[in-house]
Amino acid sequence: MNILFFILPQVFGGCCSNVFVLENILANNTSNQSLGTIITFSQFLCVSIFGYYANIDVKNSHWYFLYLKKPAIPLHKWFFTVVLFFFTSVLNNLVWKFNITVPFHIIFRSSGTVVTMIVGYLYGNRRYTRSQVLACIIITLGTLMATLPNTGKNDSPTIVVSSSSDGGFTTGITLLTVGAVLASFMGLYNEQLYVQYGNHWQEGLFYSHFLGLPLFVFVASTIKSEYLAVWNDRSTISIGGHFTVPSQLASLVINVLTQFVCIRGVNMLAGRTTALTVTVVLLVRKFVSLFISILWFKNELTKEGMVGAVAVFGGAAFYSISSNSLKKKKVKIQ
Repeated sequence: MNILFFILPQVFGGCCSNVFVLENILANNTSNQSLGTIITFSQFLCVSIFGYYANIDVKNSHWYFLYLKKPAIPLHKWFFTVVLFFFTSVLNNLVWKFNITVPFHIIFRSSGTVVTMIVGYLYGNRRYTRSQVLACIIITLGTLMATLPNTGKNDSPTIVVSSSSDGGFTTGITLLTVGAVLASFMGLYNEQLYVQYGNHWQEGLFYSHFLGLPLFVFVASTIKSEYLAVWNDRSTISIGGHFTVPSQLASLVINVLTQFVCIRGVNMLAGRTTALTVTVVLLVRKFVSLFISILWFKNELTKEGMVGAVAVFGGAAFYSISSNSLKKKKVKIQ
């Protein structure tokens, strides 16, 4: 239990502050750049740098292998994961230019259980109980309530977004959906990897980010443009009274650091508790981030949107409880 007092602050402090700083970056973005790609690249780079230490073996490796220890899972097995993770990450941060707000982003991504079930049923030979299907229906209805326009309020989404066109909002939803599908396939593949080779989360965390860095060459021009937008931010903050840096650049640094703390905390939690505990903790964390976004950044959430959010989170919790009960029954039968 004492270890949880060390892990939980990383999950709530790291993840909640990460989302808060992200929204602060978006709210103060005065350029015509979305900044999503530079955020994604910076996070990949940061996790790779900090994750490198846990994967080195100077005595038994060589400089041309970057002194990396022999991976428990063959590198070629990571190729599929790396490609899917890259596209999923880029898409999820690309949506900021398409009329998607942080609250909606949180709610929509929390409904990923539905996509995971469909992919698992069609391609993973998975079968689900009535309780799990019911949870899926609840999540779907909740997502629709939070997504579909509220005709009583000038046809604007139930979660107030920017003044972009509805076409942009639809594009954003499409990108989020594609990202959810790719993430589900990635999760299914990783699950098979861990069954075959064992759960090596530190190795997986490092290689999924490190091997993905070369792929950013395809969006190098976008990264350059967005970096210049961050660097040329007129708003500055003073550090130690000796020099100043652009506020957006400082926020970007804080964002990538808190992202690493968040990921590390979640993986540590997963390694020391049950899957149900992890799910519940993350659901609570998302609820906290949602309300911080609504209260601090004045994002309006209508009654329909609120009910939809509760349905999504409640359905996800119900699904986790149902899955956990099913696992216990299987253990007793065996």
